[in-house]
Amino acid sequence: MILHPSFTRLQFDTARSTLVLADTDGQAAWARTDHSVLTGQEVNHSREFDPEVAATWAAGRVVLRHVLAHVLDRDPAAIEIRLDSAGKPRVADCEFSVTRARRLVLVAVAADPVGVDLEAVPDEAVAAEAVELLHPREKDELARFAGRDLAERFVRVWARKEAFLKALSTGLARDPGMDYIGGADTPNSPHPDVDIVDVVDGIPPGYRAALAVNR
Repeated sequence: MILHPSFTRLQFDTARSTLVLADTDGQAAWARTDHSVLTGQEVNHSREFDPEVAATWAAGRVVLRHVLAHVLDRDPAAIEIRLDSAGKPRVADCEFSVTRARRLVLVAVAADPVGVDLEAVPDEAVAAEAVELLHPREKDELARFAGRDLAERFVRVWARKEAFLKALSTGLARDPGMDYIGGADTPNSPHPDVDIVDVVDGIPPGYRAALAVNR
């Protein structure tokens, strides 16, 4: 199935994953109102949130269904998305990860477990507090930075870390302070079978993204 024209497939130096970005306040704004591909259960689930969170969650699920339809060549409404025992959404024929940051939705699909994270650069005060969640070596690396520098460097580490934890299928159930990934130009992968890379091309200013793929 052809990728929806309002989505952007990010050109990425790996054949192991499909990475798609959608701006739900831009070209993909239709995803916030056209819920025709969602199940009744998904619509009801979105209504458990306040209106803005509900619209953001539903738009992310609409985008996800269309991306899976492109990869699997199926009707997006017919794809069965189920929750595993840990509450992680899954489909039978591929692995995927989806992340939302304000208006943006980023989806990764692969044959092997994959994790993707997209984060808006936070306020400086938020970053200064959240640094305490990181590995001790990461905290030491960031200790010499302050203000906007700290916020941008912190969020790069955090996006890498969330992508890695998603690829492990644990998410933040695993303490983010356990694993050292670091803020160097090349991420350190704590797992020998997981590659972590920054996603830069196609990501708008003010956001940071990372992808983790199992070998």
